[in-house]
Amino acid sequence: MQKILITASGHIANKLEERLRHRYDVEVEVSPHCNVCEIKANIRRRWITICRFAEDENLKDILTMFEVSYELKKR
Repeated sequence: MQKILITASGHIANKLEERLRHRYDVEVEVSPHCNVCEIKANIRRRWITICRFAEDENLKDILTMFEVSYELKKR
């Protein structure tokens, strides 16, 4: 199972973890004053930033951006 790391404020991090934990091994870093949040993946033993997003961005947009970027960087 692929490991991913979510760095975001508590509210958005919990929602993302809930959505992604079925397909990925999710770790969460809660940062209360996070203006720019990000999702990283452990690809070929290196943590690579998959996507960055604002805290107030739409959850559906974040998940779409993550899926597309993850597939591109996985290759």
